[in-house]
Amino acid sequence: MNKKAIQIVYWGSLWGIAEATLGYVLHMVAIQLPGLPGFVMFPVAFYFMRKAYLANGKAGAVFQVAVVAALIKCCDFLIQGNIPIRIFNPALSILLEGLAVAAVFTYAERRKSTVGFVSVFSMGFLWRAAFLVYLFLISLIDLPAALVTDGLQLSLRFLILESFVNAILMFAYLKIEKTAGVGAVTPVVAYAALATAIMLTLAF
Repeated sequence: MNKKAIQIVYWGSLWGIAEATLGYVLHMVAIQLPGLPGFVMFPVAFYFMRKAYLANGKAGAVFQVAVVAALIKCCDFLIQGNIPIRIFNPALSILLEGLAVAAVFTYAERRKSTVGFVSVFSMGFLWRAAFLVYLFLISLIDLPAALVTDGLQLSLRFLILESFVNAILMFAYLKIEKTAGVGAVTPVVAYAALATAIMLTLAF
């Protein structure tokens, strides 16, 4: 496995670990504080995607990292009794996040422009808009889609407010990040991170 592929596995695995641990805790807390996971988890995912981008120098690496994280989430299909749509929807969200971030990075590369506040806001807005369209379609066949069936206010909070809060956090990170480079990752470390991510996903 070449160095760039190792970076993709590593950062995708760290994303998977974050989803299985921090994501799990935030979804538990969200019973009392609705929307909290949406405010926090996309900026966390952005951090891992950004690191992979810096390590590989290409926007395509961002989506590849998302594929790794989504596949880790899909390991939950191995556990009997899990509800498929509760696995598929988060995995799809991860892929859509990767697509949106990769698209904006690609656009910035072609325009030779920096990634500013509008850019990071558009990342959240794009993937959420696509996810809402998906939810609307599955609601037509009576599958659960609370974000579109529980009222316009909930949909707008998801689409606009959460994207805005995400953008503040992501833009702040970009202002303080160190872009001198991303440290080398050995295959052993990358595979250990992958194994840890899978075990934690299955555990939670």
